[in-house]
This record gives sequence, C-alpha cells and structure tokens, in this order.
Amino acid sequence: MSLIGIPIGFYGYLFPGNINIMVMHLYGTKKYKMLFMILTLVVIFESAYCLASLHYLNKIKTNNQFFSVIQITAYLIVLAMGLWMLFENKSSDKTPQKNTLYRGVLSIIIHPQQIPFWVIIGVIINPLLNFETNWYYTAEFIGFNALGTLLVMAIYMIYGNKLMQYFKIKLNQLNTAIGILYIVLAVISLSKIIVN
Repeated sequence: MSLIGIPIGFYGYLFPGNINIMVMHLYGTKKYKMLFMILTLVVIFESAYCLASLHYLNKIKTNNQFFSVIQITAYLIVLAMGLWMLFENKSSDKTPQKNTLYRGVLSIIIHPQQIPFWVIIGVIINPLLNFETNWYYTAEFIGFNALGTLLVMAIYMIYGNKLMQYFKIKLNQLNTAIGILYIVLAVISLSKIIVN
C-alpha cells in the first residue's frame, strides 16, 4: 500500500516551480555534479517535511491557528518568489541563471507549502497506512515518495529542456511566466484565507 507514495511524490512536484526550473536548467547546461547535489537535497528535505508532517499530523490538524500561520507564511513566500522572478534584472543572461539557482535552493530548504500539502495528503491516506504507530510503513512510504519525486524531476530534465529548445523559450521568459503564476496563486489564496 505504501507504493501510493510514488504517485504522491510525482504529483507534489508536477507543477512547474523554482525547483523544477533549476533542475531543468542544470541538466540542460550539463552541470551534473551540482545537479546530483541538488537532487540529493530535494530528497532529504522532501523526506523531512513528509516525515514531520505525517508524524505530527494530529497535533497540526487540531491547532487551527498554527496551521493558518503556516498557510499564510507559505503564500507570502510564494508571493515574494513570484515578485522576485517577475522583477529580476534581465539585462544579463547570467542574472536569471544565478537567481534561478538561488530561488531553487531556497525553495528546497524553506518550503512551508510542504506542510499544508502533507497534512492534506496525510488526512487522506493516514487511515490506510497508520503512520503514527508504524514506523516501517512510514519509512517505506517516504522512500517511494522520494522515488516519485525523482521520476518527475527526470521528466522535467529530459522533456522540459527539449520543449524549451523546440519553442525557443529562454530561461528569463520561463521565470517571468512562473512568477506571474506564483503572484496570482498567492493573491487568490491569501484572499481566501483572509475572507474566511
């Protein structure tokens, strides 16, 4: 049953964002050593957020104020990232490359969006796997989740670069598009939280 971690890990990183763009760029520019370190970092932090969220699921669920703070912080970070992507200095080709790397690493480490994601996923699958009492299932699930994450990263690296080359999309154009998407997502989500 813990095989369900593969599609969940895949889905968690399916939508384009800072991490996917960074991995795609590193692969496209053949910086394989750095790419390996980044993928290792992704798996470590993804697993840590997954473990913490699933292990403390009941405590997080019952503390509405704490969960709201996490959500608001997450969307404020998304908004800040979007503004950074939209208004970065695009006069030099190296600036978007450097900033893509900075944003990607920052998104891996400071990733409070992961906690709401894992709480929601945890609520859905907790009755099936009973994470809080069975460490074996938890470890197995986290391993399969990491495999799903690496699978989607591989798809981005291989096919994402081919699509960018085919449509002649530059990194700064991709950053601008994702930045606008981030800003819209953050504003809508924050509005919903404030209204409720």
